Amino acid sequence: MAAPRTLPCHYGLLGLAACALSVACNGEESTGSSATYTTTATSTSTTTSASESDTDATTTSASATDTDTTTTTTTTTTTTTETTAVADPLVVECGSPPAGAEGAKYNHQPTVMGGVPGYTWSANGLPDGLIINSFTGQIGGVPTLSGSYDIELTVQDSKGTVAMSSCPSLDIAGQLSVDLSGLKTPCIPEGGSLLDYVQGGDGSPITCSVPGGTGNGKLPAGLGVDPGACVTTGSISETRYGTWAWIVRGQQNGVDVYVPYCATQSKQAPKAYKIVGTHSGGDQLAPATGTFKAGDLIKFDGEGEPRFEVTTTCGNACFYGFYYAVTPSPMGSGPCKDDADGCYGLCPLIDDANEPDGDKQIACTLLPEMGLPKEGFAHELWAKGDVPAASFESRPWIVQFSIDYCVSTDTMACVNKDAILANGNDSNLEFAVIMNPVSP
Repeated sequence: MAAPRTLPCHYGLLGLAACALSVACNGEESTGSSATYTTTATSTSTTTSASESDTDATTTSASATDTDTTTTTTTTTTTTTETTAVADPLVVECGSPPAGAEGAKYNHQPTVMGGVPGYTWSANGLPDGLIINSFTGQIGGVPTLSGSYDIELTVQDSKGTVAMSSCPSLDIAGQLSVDLSGLKTPCIPEGGSLLDYVQGGDGSPITCSVPGGTGNGKLPAGLGVDPGACVTTGSISETRYGTWAWIVRGQQNGVDVYVPYCATQSKQAPKAYKIVGTHSGGDQLAPATGTFKAGDLIKFDGEGEPRFEVTTTCGNACFYGFYYAVTPSPMGSGPCKDDADGCYGLCPLIDDANEPDGDKQIACTLLPEMGLPKEGFAHELWAKGDVPAASFESRPWIVQFSIDYCVSTDTMACVNKDAILANGNDSNLEFAVIMNPVSP
């Protein structure tokens, strides 16, 4: 049966807060003195007086009187005294470089004071992947190697003055990762947080989200994930029986980690068939795990596991059917699409050298295998896919199976999807397969 699939006047330094430069941009305020000069011009006024007597003789008297009339002219001159500006001493300060981590975006801004603006920066001892901006002094990039680094900064101003500063040790940790080896299951259950399993990273906050889409499983209704604490929130409101698994993405300065979470709805419908699953990772309520290598075709087939037994009262004539859907993932693509068995199956997949892909699917078996009356059937579960894309080759991803069952003595009761859903007594199972990368 084919499987339907659900298929972002003062110099400034770029990136710096404005530097407090004690530099005189203009001359000091001008001062001066003035002098006044006075000149006096004198004019003479003459008065003549004539007096006549009874005789013909005439006496003439002449008198001259000086009267001072003053005219003043004022001339002002200004003398200016200029003072040459003196720059403050050139000082460079590294500050406290924050910790970094392999693969994480890094940024730190040293500061400079004094001197004559127009600075040129350089640095010795930076970790691989980090550089200093020669104009602004900003240190940035993505470190590629962990370790502890001693850095020496040098700044030269526009007049050729040089200042140096040693930075406190810059620590670069290993790349952010999550180690779930301490978990009893392959996914973080309700109440847990990926923050409890973090390794490496630069120590800054991690933000969590549920990305959804291809390879990221299925978040059940009623649940969410707190972005800061990275714990599951809410209460599951699904009525289907089984376990859901989904990916939570943690992000820290450009580094992403992908971690499977899971939640279980353990109550079946009142008349549902008994479903018992077995596999190396647990029972029908525990997700199974598979592995894949970058560059290889994907295949999940446990050669006999997982195995599921679906039982009820059936009788001597027993007919069964099942319908299933899968979430989008790297499974279901590539050469398997052209194979007679397709890319998914619930009945056993066995080796067959006569088949182009070396295996084939055979029929499921009735239970018990020998004898009467029959009480149900057993099935397995497998999936195939193309070589994983680069975005999936180094991270875990999920394919979620949603299965509905039907068992009946009536030959037509379980013949197709509509009949299975109508006659299966709400017998269903949510089952996740978590695929993990391994080194080539």
